This record gives sequence, structure tokens and C-alpha cells, in this order.
Amino acid sequence: MTPQARTTCIPQLGATLSTLIAISCASMGLWRMGADLDWAGNFVFQNGLLSYWQVWIAAAAGVQYANWRVAERLPELSRYRPSTGSVPCSATAS
Repeated sequence: MTPQARTTCIPQLGATLSTLIAISCASMGLWRMGADLDWAGNFVFQNGLLSYWQVWIAAAAGVQYANWRVAERLPELSRYRPSTGSVPCSATAS
């Protein structure tokens, strides 16, 4: 893989992983909210900053916003340019 192809794959991987992180943070926020309403079991963090559902929901929104900003730049980063020899991330090496 060329260095140019590698620099287009890293943002794509980051966008994919940050979506999973945002979903995880939202799940933690909903779990904490459910625990506050006595709909769910005990939450893993009983005290401190991470024990508030607002923190988890805000983190999920922030991560998803950052993901959206990276993803909107991905089409220009991952265009196939035959003159440079770079290939899209999904292409397999022969």
C-alpha cells in the first residue's frame, strides 16, 4: 500500500470506529437514564462525572459530529487517482 493510499484509509477507519464509539456512548447514556428511572439495573459508574447521563449523551453527540465532519471530507480524500497510483481502501492487492 502506498503512503497516499494509507492516508486515505486512516480517516475512513477513524470515521467507522467513531460511529461505534458514538453508539456505545449513547447506549451508556440511555442505560444511566434507565437506571435513574428504575427501568434498568445498577449503572457501572455510581459516582463522579461519568455517572451522569447528560455526559454520555453529550459525548455521543460530540463524537458523531466529529465523525460527520471527517466523513464529509472522505469523498475528496478517497478518489481514485490513476496518475498517482493510489487505490481506494476497499481495493484488494493483487
